[in-house]
Amino acid sequence: MKHRKTNRRAFLATAATALASTSVCYGDVLADDSAKNDRPVLGLIGAGFQPKTKRQGRGIAIGKLAAELGDIAAICELDQDAGRYAKKHVTGDRCELVDDYRRVLERPDIDAVLIATPDHWHAKIAIEAMRAGKDVYCEKPVAVTIDEGKRIRDVVKETGRVFQVGTQQRSEYNNRFLTAIAMVRDGRVGTLQKIHIGLDKGWEGGPFDASSPPATLNWERWLGPAPLTEYIPERTHRTFRWWYEYAGGQLCDWGAHHVDIAQWAIGQADGGPKRVAGTAKMNQTLVDGMPTRDDTYNTPINFSVTCQFDNDIEMLIDSSRNGITFTGTQGRFFVNRGTLEGTPVTQLAERPLPEGVLQDLYGGEPGSHMGNFFQCLRTRQTPISDIDSHHRILTTCHLANICLRVHREITWDPVQEQIVGDEVAASLMKRSYRKGYEIDG
Repeated sequence: MKHRKTNRRAFLATAATALASTSVCYGDVLADDSAKNDRPVLGLIGAGFQPKTKRQGRGIAIGKLAAELGDIAAICELDQDAGRYAKKHVTGDRCELVDDYRRVLERPDIDAVLIATPDHWHAKIAIEAMRAGKDVYCEKPVAVTIDEGKRIRDVVKETGRVFQVGTQQRSEYNNRFLTAIAMVRDGRVGTLQKIHIGLDKGWEGGPFDASSPPATLNWERWLGPAPLTEYIPERTHRTFRWWYEYAGGQLCDWGAHHVDIAQWAIGQADGGPKRVAGTAKMNQTLVDGMPTRDDTYNTPINFSVTCQFDNDIEMLIDSSRNGITFTGTQGRFFVNRGTLEGTPVTQLAERPLPEGVLQDLYGGEPGSHMGNFFQCLRTRQTPISDIDSHHRILTTCHLANICLRVHREITWDPVQEQIVGDEVAASLMKRSYRKGYEIDG
């Protein structure tokens, strides 16, 4: 096994040199016999299968994609049913199944990890993985606080690891989102004035009854960095997203996709808003940004947040139809995963975008998001969904949540990355971790 590891690392270095001057999708790399015979070895951390509904989690979905391009040698899952399902359906029972992610990071044969745990675990696992010498594909949002995003960004720089965020709208969906960005930048709506981002409503629910956790779930370990609390089924699986303890509701779930596209379009992928204000219907009362009860969802249900950017561009984020509307002095258009529509879109038939503009945006030929990650494992280039831009757009999402939690406008300094003049709001940029689950460094 050690000899095989050395060969694979040598192959990665050789391939990086060969591909440095050209854009090649991973499918092209596989055409080389050496690539076929020396596939990267991966670990999947978090499967997410829901036994009662038979709904496959995101971890299983990305695991299947990765299994086409590399070899998954280990799966970590705290829910035994989900772990067994993932082992069978992702690898055909050809991998090690563990319930502690550290066992994955300890394996010298594993080159990279796929992280698809609930959001509150992302930062700790990602940071420890990179410091263990692993490259990382991490589902979005990668952080539950602004501080966590900064820390992940710093460790990517510190270690030089490849880090791909699972914001697949940058790569897929028939290039609708790349086309939308190119249209904005090419002036197809004139001078851009407003961006309206719809994220759908958040979930409403509670109070819920506590119960004993199922014997197949390690509940204490599932909580990890989050506060210790009684088991409520609605805190787990898909509905973990509606608790601040583990996620950030729709603003950080769908927001991580659509705010990303919007800020990329206006050249703010490494910037941020100056002011953020909004209103929301919440599942419960929050005092100084903190929930007052622990048996009810606590993220926004209906919400409307306005972010002010440079050049007098206003971004409205609300709980309306899912998608993005770009409005300028000469028109507007709408884009989501299913459509790209509006007069400026229709006009593309007679006046197409400049040739090669999508490739220029993407840094090569757009294709599979997972394929882009595997290509970068070989070239050591920065993936299309890089941590720097993701941290910045996710900061906008966190600021939106923070302004709703404290019920007032927030002033943000995007250069210093600080909330200005509001100690309570600024305190929500980070969180405390349960003893034994701290993030080191």
